[in-house]
Amino acid sequence: MMITTCHIAFPDIRIAIKRRGHPASGRDTNTGLFSQVPNNEASVSEALLNDETRFQTTSRNPAKHDKKDHDMLNLNGRPEATSTLALAAAKASKPTSLTMEDLRVFTAARTDLSKMTRDRYVSATMRVSQFLNCPLNQIEARLDLIEMRFPRHGFDPMRWPTNESYQTFRRRVLAALKEFLGVLDVKRSLSAQEDDWTELFAVIEPLTKGKIGVSAKWHPMRLSMLKSFALTARSYGYQPKDLNSERAAQIDRDFVGNTREANARCLACLDDLRAFPETLPFLPEHPIKFVREARSPKLKTLPTAWTAQYHPWIKRVTTNAWDPITKAHTKENKQHARVMRSALGTFLRAGLDIGVISPCDRDVRDILACEETVCGIVEELFRRANVPKPKGRLKPRTARKYLKCIRQVMEHLAISTGNLDLILANNKTAQAGAEAEQSMTPENRRFCESLVNTLHLRRRFLCSFLTLREEAERILAAAKAEDRVLSKRERSQVRKLGVAACFAAIEIGGAPIRRENAMALTFMGDDAQIRIPSKGKKPIQVHIPAAVTKNRVDIEFPINHNKYGAHDTITWYLRVIRPLFPHAETSRYLFPSVKLPELHLNPGYFGAEFRRLMRTIVNLPMTPHQMRHGQTSLLLDRYPNEIEVIAKRIDDTADTLRRYYGWLNSIKLVERGQDLMIGLMND
Repeated sequence: MMITTCHIAFPDIRIAIKRRGHPASGRDTNTGLFSQVPNNEASVSEALLNDETRFQTTSRNPAKHDKKDHDMLNLNGRPEATSTLALAAAKASKPTSLTMEDLRVFTAARTDLSKMTRDRYVSATMRVSQFLNCPLNQIEARLDLIEMRFPRHGFDPMRWPTNESYQTFRRRVLAALKEFLGVLDVKRSLSAQEDDWTELFAVIEPLTKGKIGVSAKWHPMRLSMLKSFALTARSYGYQPKDLNSERAAQIDRDFVGNTREANARCLACLDDLRAFPETLPFLPEHPIKFVREARSPKLKTLPTAWTAQYHPWIKRVTTNAWDPITKAHTKENKQHARVMRSALGTFLRAGLDIGVISPCDRDVRDILACEETVCGIVEELFRRANVPKPKGRLKPRTARKYLKCIRQVMEHLAISTGNLDLILANNKTAQAGAEAEQSMTPENRRFCESLVNTLHLRRRFLCSFLTLREEAERILAAAKAEDRVLSKRERSQVRKLGVAACFAAIEIGGAPIRRENAMALTFMGDDAQIRIPSKGKKPIQVHIPAAVTKNRVDIEFPINHNKYGAHDTITWYLRVIRPLFPHAETSRYLFPSVKLPELHLNPGYFGAEFRRLMRTIVNLPMTPHQMRHGQTSLLLDRYPNEIEVIAKRIDDTADTLRRYYGWLNSIKLVERGQDLMIGLMND
């Protein structure tokens, strides 16, 4: 067994390491595709070489020329449980004098890439300046900054034609930057090592032979995943036998995102390998049994005496309409009750965090009655407007909503609210929250503006259910052509596509209903909320009772058959897709749960999958709720005098539309003013 020793220097954010030669193969290391090198076409990077001499073309590392003042880090002598990859990434994310202009020059001078691949990397780097509206020499060459400004799910259809084009741009910039900063060199060095990991993979290899799911004992993708994980383990100096729960926890703490998820799966795979006797000599003596810890801080547990006090207060505040006959309240706002419980819980936990109250305090009434305590807690809530989400960020709009709930409770308890009223009226954060309550969020407005102003995005939106349906039908047709059943992954993907297509067809072809109401639609029994004819072109009827709607009014509408296909898509879903659910025959829901026969599909899970499919399949990033915003904006833009009709369509009031969509009219007025000025100039 041989373990390769290498030395890494960290000059600023760069890693100097002995390099191996990489001939210009014409391979785009970002896409994995081989490109034919053009013979007669001038290269963008060649044009840059004439006046750029800061980097030698024989070296790919800008740091090799200046190492004397930098400490060396020996991989064999590093502190225990310190990942080289983690260190490299950390160094690559620290402030530095290097800029994206240095990256451009360095990439243009690389000789290990084909001309076409080099041009692609240089072009992608230059586009960073365009997208950030800043010169390259003023943008720091840092991994964390680039990944933050261009996140994995950051596709913007106003800038890129498709999600795939955005991902290609992002991969090229990151690939060039990782080479520039030396991160890829660390990976190459670790990959070249021959050790116990190599011998373990040689033993696993025969287990992957054969037909997957039939004769193959180990999935080849799991082996590939373990090989990637081996780079991480080697960077800590860990061989397979060295891993245990403590070291697994250390690895877990050093990584985030998808890499962290993959590490956890690989640790579980190592335990699964214990089922094969031939692998046991290379595995730890005992199973790792790694269990990940939650990254988000756990909420402090409130004293049971406190919750026992304020729960009855909330129930009393959120129930009304007393009936002397039944001796009970006939109306209860359960949704507002949930908000009030969150408000009281957040308020009291904030007090515990800053120490102005103690679990020993027995009476919540006394806490609310102390103006100094209330002011201290409110100040903490407002401070959280600027903290990261994992640390408890509270937007001004939410903070103000919570304080209004606190005020309701105080008013119910006959506690003076004068001080809190002054805060709500005069504090700048509270005022910002009040302003946000009366307007659409910037994200939603930007989405609506893109639909109103861009024809191809508008078409993607209105035909989204057809695009999703076509993708599901493509998967089904491919399996049929190969004369095989759907794989588990394909079955799951087809179900998701079918549900998303049916939901979009209901929203566009019928009326926009809220996600929770859509997932809970029943189609069996006398009280069915959606009635779909078994055949023919009769209208589909939807009726959602007032008891389950947000505004406590009935929602009722037909979905007529027409050439645009919404009616056909819903019947297609019922006929083709719904039978793929495990409990389709017994569930009364249009969208049944996959795991629990008595429940419908979880709205939160559906929302996440809908966003993913709209981004990757339809190339229009959006949430289910933006179906309402998008339709309303398009209708108001085209038919501003039909506001009452449009309000009824989305089960809302005309005043609400004027408040949240008033920006449409404002833009039209500004444009009309510009036209008037042009008229004066023409005179």
